[in-house]
Amino acid sequence: MNRVLKIGAYRRLLGAYTLNELAFQVGSLALALLVYRRTGSALGAAAFFLASQFVPALVSPLAVARLEHRPPLPVLPALYWFEALVFFALAWVAMHFSLPLVLALALVDGVAALTARSLARAATVTVTSSVGLLREGNAVANGAFSVCFMLGPAIGGAVVAAGGTSAALIADGCLFGAIGLTLATATGLPEPAPSRASAKGRVRAALEYARDRVVIRRLLLLQVFGVLFFTISVPVEVVFAEHSLHAGSEGYGGLLSAWGAGAVAGAAIYARWRGLPSRSLIVIGAASLGIGFVVMAVAPTLAVAIVGAAFAGVGNGVEAVAARTALQEETEERWMALMMSLNESLFQMVPGVGILLGGAITALGSPRTALGVAGIGSLVITATAWFALASLSTATPLAAGAGPRGSEDPVPPDTPLAGQPVPTDPGPAASANPGPPASARPGSDPDGVCSDPNAAAPPANGGAHCEPPAAPVGRHQ
Repeated sequence: MNRVLKIGAYRRLLGAYTLNELAFQVGSLALALLVYRRTGSALGAAAFFLASQFVPALVSPLAVARLEHRPPLPVLPALYWFEALVFFALAWVAMHFSLPLVLALALVDGVAALTARSLARAATVTVTSSVGLLREGNAVANGAFSVCFMLGPAIGGAVVAAGGTSAALIADGCLFGAIGLTLATATGLPEPAPSRASAKGRVRAALEYARDRVVIRRLLLLQVFGVLFFTISVPVEVVFAEHSLHAGSEGYGGLLSAWGAGAVAGAAIYARWRGLPSRSLIVIGAASLGIGFVVMAVAPTLAVAIVGAAFAGVGNGVEAVAARTALQEETEERWMALMMSLNESLFQMVPGVGILLGGAITALGSPRTALGVAGIGSLVITATAWFALASLSTATPLAAGAGPRGSEDPVPPDTPLAGQPVPTDPGPAASANPGPPASARPGSDPDGVCSDPNAAAPPANGGAHCEPPAAPVGRHQ
């Protein structure tokens, strides 16, 4: 782990990622409490979810496609500073409450947040994979996420209790300001290749890219159905603790704490055994979630349920980062930002369906039934992943000097990696950035608009000529 932490650009991106997750936890709690307390309605809470998560998940890929070819140094700080302004505005609105204004600001912030997260993840992949440290970098970031997930709500609740909702939102704005400053003073961030393609054309081409790559398509589909089952338990656990176990609020708090501690342990397990094939890690994580849910469903006492929650938390801490890493290792760099955007959008949209499903099953049956469905579904996902991902690369972390997946070009050791600054003088620095730029590879389309591998004519929208090509809310990240 020490090797990846020696990379200055990665340290800045990691700091931004950690502060962003903390700000997300604090802000989400403060805004959810604000909307519910002022409206007293479940419809208000549902409207907040749609505005802050569901709609941004639909819109953000277009924003990513518009910004992915711009230098990250001005773009990322600007996005985070924009979020700071939005939260300062939300702090004012909290004192002069207007539900339409809160929802509008939440929607704008949701788009900015997803866009910034996708671009930051893509930059992190470029920085770490160029020296063969992708999995190390993801392991460290996963540990930071798990700690923020466990501590963030407690910190947010304490700030709201001590100073009110406006104070929590102002604190969030300050956090986003610090994130922007962290990245504005960073050096060594990768420089993307320019593009003349329209945002809609890039998103269309990215969807075709994901559809045409069997492994990427299967990874995304497994994540859709996996997150659906994994999030069924979110609205169920409070009812489970109160009515099935008769454990009260203390029991519910114990379940949440056990899950959070398990997620931290899962992050440590991934960091220790990150060299295992991605398929094995995904299966281990999904199986742990499934077993944990089943244990909770049949638990006769709170103590047994807490063991199940901890086991599920361990799976959460392994599966999410393993699946995302597999997607990154299977994706060509020129598609990285958009694949990360699609992945982030899925993680924002699907939990809503899982939460509704969990609530419906509980209403029609019981909390134990809902947890049983979550467990059985997770185990089905486990078995499906084992067979569906048989063709997934069995390689351990991408080695320095390895070309992007799917490229058959030999990669000279002194060729700069796509998306990184090209050294102006020969020397040791040149050999540290392996991999040819995407535009230099046979069959590549720097504008990302030619989806037909056999096309011989330039695209109609004026993009580059495509030559025939040479013969990857809730509790989850």
